[in-house]
Amino acid sequence: MNDFRENVTVVIINKNKKVMMCEHIWIDDAWQLPQGGIESGETPEVTVIRELDEELGSKKFKIIKQMPEKLKYFFPFYLKEKYDSGGNNQTFFLVYYYGEDSEIRFDNQEKPEFKSFKWVEYHEPPLQVVYFKKISYLKALEYFKPFVDNFNPDNF
Repeated sequence: MNDFRENVTVVIINKNKKVMMCEHIWIDDAWQLPQGGIESGETPEVTVIRELDEELGSKKFKIIKQMPEKLKYFFPFYLKEKYDSGGNNQTFFLVYYYGEDSEIRFDNQEKPEFKSFKWVEYHEPPLQVVYFKKISYLKALEYFKPFVDNFNPDNF
């Protein structure tokens, strides 16, 4: 069970360069970036679009940048059996959401993962996520910061 699950994690920004955080359906006030496992035969890019459509009910996303380095986090002991994995090997993506907030839906799948979302300042996700994901969030946001600083929604 020391294997790591291949996973994508998505930093979604809007036209105001705010980051979308999603609240777990089963735990109040537990916020994270959208993420999901890469299925057999899928590329990470395909996984990003599939996961966002499944979890957020929209296809109005454009990939801006993929982080070349993968980042790992270890599951705490109480999650290792649940996920049958030692943790996630994450490929981070920076993605632009060009839709309206009202278009985000959580009722489009049988077992939704999230119940709400909010837009936060760029530096906030590591402050709001569970402890074992903080370091990877910090590294990914640091990597994407120059791309966000230079982001112009008119180019998309």
